[in-house]
Amino acid sequence: MPGCILAKEKDPLGIMLNDYFCGDSEAFLNVWSSTLEMSSMQGSTMFRSFEEMNELEKYALEGCRGRVLDVGAGSGCHSLVLQSRGLDVEAIDISPGCVEIMRKRSVKKTFLRHILDHGDCCYDTILMLMNGIGISGSLDGLNVFIQHLMSLLAPKGQLLVDSTDLTERFLQKAGEVYNKNGEYCGETDFVMIYKGLRSDPFSWLYVDFELLHTLCSFHGLKCDKLIEGEEKHYLARIYHPVECG
Repeated sequence: MPGCILAKEKDPLGIMLNDYFCGDSEAFLNVWSSTLEMSSMQGSTMFRSFEEMNELEKYALEGCRGRVLDVGAGSGCHSLVLQSRGLDVEAIDISPGCVEIMRKRSVKKTFLRHILDHGDCCYDTILMLMNGIGISGSLDGLNVFIQHLMSLLAPKGQLLVDSTDLTERFLQKAGEVYNKNGEYCGETDFVMIYKGLRSDPFSWLYVDFELLHTLCSFHGLKCDKLIEGEEKHYLARIYHPVECG
């Protein structure tokens, strides 16, 4: 399953971040979802310091060790924290604008690359924050995704991912977490819009912890919930049970 690199004209997030970085402190983009009510994304959010991050992010960053791969690194705010602590961090993103910003911000190792096209291995930690597991796109995609990610880990390596459990919201609304087409409630499509520039629609996944745990068990993996934040937002650690014990 090949990855996808954004063309610059389809990269409203990267362009917005560059505008913010160049002095437009009010820069923001709008996010449309096929199933969820979404708000705008402020440029300032993407440039937050460690002190401005939520407790889940701080917990995840404290748990990183060894050689780290930051997936969907955005503006590089997480990579910069880890880099300042002396960790060997590689940051990847499919947005040319995001990679450009990370280089301007002195993230040392940046790559314009989709994780499914990333073949390097032996990472001690793979980090995916800001609902990072969502880039798997669907439950079917999550199966492929987890298998690929685990192949990139060193012995005793760990995958730190976060997501949001939406099941209660949909149970209250309709009583079902799967619709009549058999689609899981956490599967959605997004479009990003900035100054009239629209991204192509892309699929995103929010998965509840119980389902993630079941899927990992099917693949012979351990999955622990490390911390839960507001609105059922949680951080999980996935690892090989024999290797990490």
